[in-house]
Amino acid sequence: MRDTYHPAPARRSSRLLTWIAYLFVIAGGAALGWCAAVLTDSYITQRLAREKLESKPSTGISTLPSVPKPHLFVEPGTPLAELSIPRLGLSTVVLEGSDEHTLRNGVGHIEYTSFPGESGNVAIAGHRDSFFRPLRNIQVGDDIMLETPGERVHYRVSSFRVVDPSEVSVVHPTPSPTLTLVTCYPFYFVGSAPNRFIVQASLAQNWSPPPRTN
Repeated sequence: MRDTYHPAPARRSSRLLTWIAYLFVIAGGAALGWCAAVLTDSYITQRLAREKLESKPSTGISTLPSVPKPHLFVEPGTPLAELSIPRLGLSTVVLEGSDEHTLRNGVGHIEYTSFPGESGNVAIAGHRDSFFRPLRNIQVGDDIMLETPGERVHYRVSSFRVVDPSEVSVVHPTPSPTLTLVTCYPFYFVGSAPNRFIVQASLAQNWSPPPRTN
């Protein structure tokens, strides 16, 4: 007797594959929607932060290279300055704080380090897959501008290196004006990156603070 053909298993397999395909489409759509929402939120936050910085009156007073002021509490997410690296085309608002929500919307001033515009070590963190992605192409000698409502400070990259996350000395106070940028490394690592990429810049020799006004 010839075997009888039973198409049912084949149909069930086909339906299963169809449902799996639908699930992938739904998951992909949800991921794209989440990314779009994050990007939109970041764009709006950056735009409003720039407007807030521009609306602040300039004090005309430079704090460099004076001793850093006593640290007062600043609300996380408060815009402090604009950071730009012209050669890399990087320009972003620096927000107060290094928590996840803040770093999703910009780069963040690391708490308890000198504030932008102060002497000492100004430490700023950012995500390697968004605002600080261009740092993968940083070079010694690159110019970095840090602009607050009171002044525009010119730094120049002096070094960059990869360190272990436990190496917190990179954000310790320094006797001379220093800018430290911190992001995760490797830049294209999938998942939680194991190391930190550190860029340090010193005050440019050709920079001089604006004259004080009465």
